[in-house]
Amino acid sequence: MPPKKSSIKAKLTITDFINDSRVKADLENLKKTFDPANGGRPFVVSDVVDAAGNQYVNLVQKGGGVFGIALVGYTYILEEMGIRFLRLAGTSAGAINTALITVINNKQDKKSAEVLQAICDLDFFSLVDGHPAARWLIRRFITKKDFVTKTKNWLLFLLGFFGLLIVADVVLIGLRSQFPALSAWAGACFILSGFWSLLLGIGGSYIVNLLKRLKNSGFGINPGDVFYDWIKKLLLANGVATVSDLNKKASTTPPLSLRVHNESGVADLKGDVTFIASELVTENKIQFPAMCSLFRTDADTMQPAGFIRASMSIPVFFESYMINDIPYSDDRIIAAWKSFFNNSSPPASARFVDGGILSNFPISIFFNPSVPVPRLPSFGIDLDDSRPGDKGENPFYWSLTGYLGRMFNTIRNYYDKDFLLKNEVYQKGVGKVDLSDDKYNWLNFFLSDQDKIDMFAMGAAAACQFLQTFDWSTYKDNRTALQKQLTK
Repeated sequence: MPPKKSSIKAKLTITDFINDSRVKADLENLKKTFDPANGGRPFVVSDVVDAAGNQYVNLVQKGGGVFGIALVGYTYILEEMGIRFLRLAGTSAGAINTALITVINNKQDKKSAEVLQAICDLDFFSLVDGHPAARWLIRRFITKKDFVTKTKNWLLFLLGFFGLLIVADVVLIGLRSQFPALSAWAGACFILSGFWSLLLGIGGSYIVNLLKRLKNSGFGINPGDVFYDWIKKLLLANGVATVSDLNKKASTTPPLSLRVHNESGVADLKGDVTFIASELVTENKIQFPAMCSLFRTDADTMQPAGFIRASMSIPVFFESYMINDIPYSDDRIIAAWKSFFNNSSPPASARFVDGGILSNFPISIFFNPSVPVPRLPSFGIDLDDSRPGDKGENPFYWSLTGYLGRMFNTIRNYYDKDFLLKNEVYQKGVGKVDLSDDKYNWLNFFLSDQDKIDMFAMGAAAACQFLQTFDWSTYKDNRTALQKQLTK
């Protein structure tokens, strides 16, 4: 007899990602392109290098829920090609990979294996840590494409059937005086109407209670505690318990030098990290950890995991992240608010939602007008999840979801889009991962292992394509010309 197949599902491993045939083939072809032994051209993406020959860039990572796995595939290729990251910024899912790249090992080391291990160890569905009814609803809403239609049809059926029962009650009661035989039917219909009313009442009451629960929890279905504990554990495992630890990890760099002469030198090149969050009380974009002084006189009393949790606070899906008991009357706090936001008054409590509401791709923070000739580029990873149907230019054919999606995307993308339009050279450092396939949903925390590997491979393919076409010399010339224009 043939041996029985094990019913135990094999755990996803790092090699499942990096040994995927697509990833290996793309990386091999990329290396051949820049292999001098095979007549390849020199691989130069920056003038800033370390003793090991690693080239340094700034990196911004876009938000996109579970699409963050594609970000890891992209950065994996960059690291394999000897690229390291001086300054880092990210929003939402981009904040997660940004945080892990910042804290794992040293700046000159590869980080992708450890990031992949964290992905392998995480049960994504555990992040959906809300009420059981909400978990059930979210799972079906995301995984069943026709769930909304079926739910609408069921609701219409229930209400329609109830309406028919009421009409039947009225008709049968009116006719039973003339047709006594209908009395039994009228009584049965009346009892059924009462039972149906009870069911609808219980269902309505349950929905009202869920809505009250949603309001009391800050209009978030999931508390986000599992995510907070997960990212906090990873930070602690890599020696980051305080804001000072985080800043030290972000800023510590190996000795750097320049490939070619640049008057600006390398003395001022320091690493840092930025997580973007949207603060609702004062309606401001907050950059953590740089703006910690807005909320505490001692930044080390704040938990760095909270910065990523604040940036990841997807509206409605996660509860808002709160910072309470702000010493708003303290002169230092008041001075900090005046420094960052002119005459804004400090709030007693701050409430944060996803940074992508205001800046989902914060590449603008790398803009440095004081450097006439750039020493290193600013790379960006753009996650493109726009659906073909959403791109229709005729607004009369949009669905309600398409309309709302357009409105939300206009708000969250405008600030960053405006910067790129005015500083087009930065667009040359942006690579795009195409995630527009209908099978992918950025809120699908129920991804199969194969879906995770596919997303990683798509990110890796996008990075290879970007590096094949990126021209550091042209980027540098264009950036220099832009600086001269701005100076005039």
